[in-house]
Amino acid sequence: MAQVDEIQPSQIETQQSNSQRLIRLFFNYILSDIAKRPRSFKIGLFSTYIVIAFLGLLQCLKCLSPFIFLQLAETSVGDTDLQFLPKTITNQSNFRLINITELRQYTSQINEFLDISPRWLLICDIHNPKAQINLTSFFMILDSELENSIGLGRRLDTDIITSNQIYITQGLQKGLGVQIGDYIQIKFSVLQFLKNLGFKTSEVESKNNLRDSFKNFINNLLQISNDDILYRKFDVQTILQFSKEYKYYVKDVEKSKWKKKQTKNRFISSIYSLNLTNHQKRLGKKLVDFLFTRNMTNDAQYFYRFASRLSKFTKEVTILQIEDGLFDIAIEMVEFQLNFQVYQSVQSPKGKWTEALGMMVYMDYKNASHIFMEAILDRLDKVVKEKKKYDKGIAGAISTLIPVLETRDTVMGKLKHLKLQEYSLMANLVFKNKYPKYESPQNARDIVISTTNQFYSIAGYDYPVSIMAPLGYIIQLYHLIKHFIETLIAAATMILLMLSILLIYSLMIGDVEEKTYEFGMLRALGFRKSWLIILLLLQALTFAIPGLLLALITCYLLNSIISMYIFNMSLLISSYSLPIQALLFSLSVGICMPIISNILPIQQALSKTLRDSLNLLHKVISNINVTVMKLEKMGINLNQTIYSIMLISIGFISYYIIPMNIVYQNIGFAIFILNIVFITMLVGITMIINLIQKVVEKIILHIILCIKSSDKNLKSIILNNLHSHESKNAKTTLIYSLGLSLIIFTGSSFVLMNQMMGNFININTASDIRIFDVSKKFGLDEYRLRQHLLWEQQNDPTLIKDYTFSALPLNNYPGMVNIFQISPLSNFPKKRINLQPVEKNFLNSISIQYYQPTEYNTQLKDVRYLENGLRDGVYDLYNRAFNFDIQSDSDEFGIVSNRKYKKEYEASEKKEGKKRISKVDREINIIIPEGYRKEGSLSVDTPALLVIKNKQFKMEKRLKIIHMATKIPNFDFSAYATIVFYGQGLITMEDAEILFKEIINNRAVKRSRNYKIIKQFLEQLPQNLSFGLPKNQLFIKFNRETTTEERYDFNNRLRNYFTNDQIYLIDSKEIMKTFDDVFIYFEIFNAVVAIIALILSFFLLLISFIRNVRNNCWEIGILRAIGLKEVQIQKIFIYEAISLIMASGLIGTLVGFIIACTFAIQINTFSEQQFKLVFPLFTVLLTFFGGLIVAVFSSYLAVRQIKRKEISSILKNQI
Repeated sequence: MAQVDEIQPSQIETQQSNSQRLIRLFFNYILSDIAKRPRSFKIGLFSTYIVIAFLGLLQCLKCLSPFIFLQLAETSVGDTDLQFLPKTITNQSNFRLINITELRQYTSQINEFLDISPRWLLICDIHNPKAQINLTSFFMILDSELENSIGLGRRLDTDIITSNQIYITQGLQKGLGVQIGDYIQIKFSVLQFLKNLGFKTSEVESKNNLRDSFKNFINNLLQISNDDILYRKFDVQTILQFSKEYKYYVKDVEKSKWKKKQTKNRFISSIYSLNLTNHQKRLGKKLVDFLFTRNMTNDAQYFYRFASRLSKFTKEVTILQIEDGLFDIAIEMVEFQLNFQVYQSVQSPKGKWTEALGMMVYMDYKNASHIFMEAILDRLDKVVKEKKKYDKGIAGAISTLIPVLETRDTVMGKLKHLKLQEYSLMANLVFKNKYPKYESPQNARDIVISTTNQFYSIAGYDYPVSIMAPLGYIIQLYHLIKHFIETLIAAATMILLMLSILLIYSLMIGDVEEKTYEFGMLRALGFRKSWLIILLLLQALTFAIPGLLLALITCYLLNSIISMYIFNMSLLISSYSLPIQALLFSLSVGICMPIISNILPIQQALSKTLRDSLNLLHKVISNINVTVMKLEKMGINLNQTIYSIMLISIGFISYYIIPMNIVYQNIGFAIFILNIVFITMLVGITMIINLIQKVVEKIILHIILCIKSSDKNLKSIILNNLHSHESKNAKTTLIYSLGLSLIIFTGSSFVLMNQMMGNFININTASDIRIFDVSKKFGLDEYRLRQHLLWEQQNDPTLIKDYTFSALPLNNYPGMVNIFQISPLSNFPKKRINLQPVEKNFLNSISIQYYQPTEYNTQLKDVRYLENGLRDGVYDLYNRAFNFDIQSDSDEFGIVSNRKYKKEYEASEKKEGKKRISKVDREINIIIPEGYRKEGSLSVDTPALLVIKNKQFKMEKRLKIIHMATKIPNFDFSAYATIVFYGQGLITMEDAEILFKEIINNRAVKRSRNYKIIKQFLEQLPQNLSFGLPKNQLFIKFNRETTTEERYDFNNRLRNYFTNDQIYLIDSKEIMKTFDDVFIYFEIFNAVVAIIALILSFFLLLISFIRNVRNNCWEIGILRAIGLKEVQIQKIFIYEAISLIMASGLIGTLVGFIIACTFAIQINTFSEQQFKLVFPLFTVLLTFFGGLIVAVFSSYLAVRQIKRKEISSILKNQI
């Protein structure tokens, strides 16, 4: 046993030394092979490097893309994560402010919340006294220091301003014509301020209507509910005499403190002895306390002046008249003016506030309350002085009662304890560590839901604030683009990986074929097959691992530079290291790609027998695939198995995966699956069409030789080469066709998506400029906007082609909870419809290229055609030539159907002198979507009924369908049956007015609890509305091409007539410009993919042609020996290369064209646009002609090495 123990270590040492020698042999062999064939090593190294570096960088950009989309979203809607808006606590009070201190107490208990910042947003009129220019803008008061500390508006580099300094937007600066440091005058309206606070009743619309509200406030405060008191007349002379006596009385009272105290107590006792309510008694006591704390002598003097002033113009006065006088003074103070110094201008808000607000002025909250109160008191002083001097009525008399200086001192003293930041119109909240929360829409949705639930759990579910998450909503839209980008990255990855795997395969298979004898000798000397497998894998990894390391270093450097740029731009920070996803992807590609590429070369190296490997004079084919034989013996065919699995997978994806993701709204994954389906279609079609590769090669060769007729004698040789190289070229041409078709598909996808987004924007904006009220509560100031647009047309007749308003849909009026249904006269089937009033010139004011009519009323003679030759269906809407209006009589007892009794009834009514009410049953013209044709059994020739109903009433109206259309921009029109659940019907303004009046005048509606809401809504609307209908949209179409500056100035002038912060202006050209700029990067990306694919194709073709030349050495030597020139030899391979690449290029282009058409049809299926194929011509030409150049150059390099060789060397394969 001792001897065995002594021998055992020597065996282990022998095994270790054998392993070391084997490893040394592997590395020596690989190093010598690299020295012998440096070109193969360089090609493999460079190809691996460029593919892994590019794909790894794409993965890094994919991980960084949430930063970009978050920044875009913040620019659109602002940096605010959650916005707290006040809501009404009770139905009696509309006054709304947020208690910031209380709100902060609740939000500080939630870990995800950083802090909240108060804001006040107003509308103001701005005047530049130097240039005499007036504009309307938004005015915002904010806490600059707090917002800077929590990162609200972090990308806007501003200073903390104080006193009366302000920031303004550059558009406003340009419009006003002011310079930095200039002073501007800003005029504020208390009425507008109250409206923004939530007053929705008529009091805020006009000063006269506000009078009743003011009186009610005074009466409620004094608990005056008896009209007798309000209208009781008091003799002025008696008041005057009382005031004189009162002066002497208070002089006597104020002589001693004890007497004054006793008098005060006596007054309070007399108040409590009167027959008053408890509230009136408490109010009286407070009034006595207030009077006796003041200088009663001065107050008596003021009262005497008041009575004396009254006696000059009236003998009697009422409390109601005094309230009117107080209101006349107070109403003069509702507008006041402030002077501000322009500290700086900002070009873009950069998330500080939403860009949709347009022109903006903002100041810091510090000293804001003092500045504003000073302005109000200055206004009070001015009003009182003017009333004293010029007003000879009750207001002038009351002005003598107001001690301005004392009031100012009292108010300013109280103001010292007022903290403006404690109460605000809104509160903006910022999350901690915001970036991870917006990495995906699901993250954003989850964090918003969880944090708002926590807030209401702490504060109470009835806490009077509503919460909005504008950033969380808009980020979902941007992530749809992210899903599209990820799909394109996947397609690019697929293209480059296929080319790379084939390239490495070609390198390795070439080495295996050239080293057949070497491998045979190694095996003869005892080299095992397993060692040969390891050798081939190590040989592939010798260029894969260095390429991977270089790629990772390059990727890290480029990722750091890009990350630095993005972090600086977004002012958000994350890691500069490579993302785990990108690192794992690069490592897996770098390691797996050479291993996968070596499978077939290893099979070929191991399939030859030792005798065949050592035979240098003959070529043999003796590949044996044991696995396939075993499967066949088992009755399983490999191809059938693969096809079966593919069919099952496609069925499972189509019938389960795609519907499931659509149902669960996982749109990103659904888009990814659909694109995978398209790519598999592309691969399948390419493989099928590739069967005609040989025929196309011969046709192209024939064409080449027809053009170059002097080389026709080479035709048979070239055809023989094509035939002999057929198996080797098949993979190259297939992958080249597949790569080209994928590049065309992705390029077409870019352009189609750009076009689809453009169509979506243009359909929704409908015109060059669209103005709309998102609140649907206040409406546009139609009269003033029309006056301004008329001025614009007179000022520049070439600018505006036409403009049109659309009214608020009848279904959207506050308080009108009505269901509108359309049906044939049979009342079945009934389908919902939203009635949208439009003007006659609507189609002249919108983008008519998206107008898709289907059926017109052929009876009408007075028709009009649009610029594109289509008939104007909306113009037909106003044509009532064939409408059947029924004159009808109504009575309170109902309809008398019997003709005899009807005559007797009419005679008795005439005799009694009753006036009959005549009504017209008006037939209403309507335009409906095409989707109502089958689902609603409706057409232009079908008489229809409109049913309007709710719980209180039901009304029926006859309809005449004038026109049907698939698409009308801005409105819900479609040819699909689903449109019947939300579709819109267009009606005239006149018909809408008649319908609306008939609804609100209905007795059941007047008795409903919502009638007050309807009346309040109508009373607060702007004045001078056409047809009395609120307008919620304005469309403006330009007559010519306009510059950015022209549109910017034009839009700013329009914003002067915006009456609230819920009115938005959309410039379709600016939005399209933004999307075009984004899609330029997509095109650059596709071009880069094409260039890298061309580089890989060049190496692939070079290796393929070099291998062909080596395999044809003996034939080339024979041709040279019988007199073929070197130039002719070169032409043979060049013509062969051109035939191969042109054939595969044409096939790839054809396949790409087919798939692009299919993709366009899919897009048009969803968008219902006319089929329009957008072909990426630049990418196709770059790839196609680049491929030809690559083919010619690579074939030239492949033949160059044998041009100067001796014929004997060529015949011996010594090249």
